[in-house]
Amino acid sequence: MGVSACIWYLQFTTMDRKEFEHLAARFLKGNLSTEEGRRLAEHYDALQEKERGWNENTMGVKDEVQHAIYGKVLQEIARHRAPDQERKSRNIFLSWQAAAIFTAIVSAAALFFYIQSPAEKPLKRTARPALAHDVGPGGNKAVLTLADGSQVTLDSAGPESVYHMKAVAPLAADEQPAYNTISTPLGGQYQLVLADGSKVWLNAGSSIRFPIAFGQTERSVAIKGEVYFEIAKDKKRPFKVQSGRQQLEVLGTHFNVNAYDDEAEIKTTLLEGSVKVREGAHGQTAMLKPGQQARLSGSTGQMDVVKVDIEEAVSWKNGYFIFDNEEIHSVMRKISRWYGVEVVYANAQISENFGGTISKFENVSQVLKILEATGTIHFKIEGRKIIVM
Repeated sequence: MGVSACIWYLQFTTMDRKEFEHLAARFLKGNLSTEEGRRLAEHYDALQEKERGWNENTMGVKDEVQHAIYGKVLQEIARHRAPDQERKSRNIFLSWQAAAIFTAIVSAAALFFYIQSPAEKPLKRTARPALAHDVGPGGNKAVLTLADGSQVTLDSAGPESVYHMKAVAPLAADEQPAYNTISTPLGGQYQLVLADGSKVWLNAGSSIRFPIAFGQTERSVAIKGEVYFEIAKDKKRPFKVQSGRQQLEVLGTHFNVNAYDDEAEIKTTLLEGSVKVREGAHGQTAMLKPGQQARLSGSTGQMDVVKVDIEEAVSWKNGYFIFDNEEIHSVMRKISRWYGVEVVYANAQISENFGGTISKFENVSQVLKILEATGTIHFKIEGRKIIVM
C-alpha cells in the first residue's frame, strides 16, 4: 500500500497535528487540564483504531512511519492518561532525555515530510539505495574555559549533564568580575545553571561568557550561536545579554536568541515575560511580548518584530527540528551544526522549501531519507561530508 497507507495511518480524526503536538508537550510537562486530558485520551483511542487497521492491512510498510515508535508512544499515553484528574502546572528544567520522549511522540505523530513549492508535491517512494555511510546525532558535550585560561571537558560521561555554578554573593562595588566561558562544538549541546539560578541551554556551535559572580546592579553575559534562557527574577538586577550588535535586557523571563555568524539575522524569540531588544548601544529598540520575535539584520541593523510559532523557535531545545516552509540552505545549516558535518551543493541553483517535524535523535541518514522522500532532492554521505544533489 506504500506511502498512501502511511498517509492514511497518520490522518488525525479527532484533532489536527498542531493540537496533538501542543497537548503532547503539555502532557510531558504535567500541565494537562481535565479537558485537555480528555482530548488526548480520545485521540489515543482513535489511534488505537488506526493501530488495528494497520496490523491487518499495512504490515509491509511499518518501517516507513516508525510503527514501533508509535506503538510505544501509545503505550506511554495509555499508562499516563488520567482525564478525570486535573494536573497541576509545574516548571520543569527539561532534560535532554525527557526531550527525547517528547520527540518520539511528535516524530511518530507527524512523521510525514512534505515539500512546499509553487505546486505542492506529495510524498512518493523512490528506489534509491540506502546511504552508504552514516553519522550519529549530537550529544551533551562542551568545554569550560576558566578565568585562568585552563579548560575542562564537559560531556555526558561525567556525573551530570548540567553545569551548576555555585551560588555566591554579588561582587562588591570595587571588585572586578572573573569570567568563565562554556562552548559547545558542532554536534554538541549543554545546559548550565548560573550563580543567580538562571537556567541556560546551549545549542550546537554556541558559547556563553559569564562572570563567576554577578555584580550588585546588573547581571551580564555575552553569547554566540543559539542559546535559550530561563532567567531568575531579580527586580534590583536586570539581566543583560550581548549577542553581536544586539543587546537584550530582562528582569525574569524565558527567551531564545539565535545569533549564529552564518545567519543573516539575529532572532530573539520571547516565550514568557518581556524583553527589551536594542541594536547597539544607542540604536533602534523594541519591547517584545510573548509569541513575538525580533529580527535584527546583520548587514543593515534594521529591526523587525513579527509573531511566530514559539514551539518552532525552541524545537532544538526540545529535541527535534521543525521546518515551516524553510529554504534548503537554512535546513542544511541546522543539520550541519547538529551532526557536525560539512554540507556541499552539487548544484548551486538548488532552491527548495521544506516543512515538517523530524527527531534530532535519529542518525543523519534517517533525516536525509525523510527529506529525500519528496523525490525532488537527494543526498550522498562521504565521511563527514553531505553532498546535496
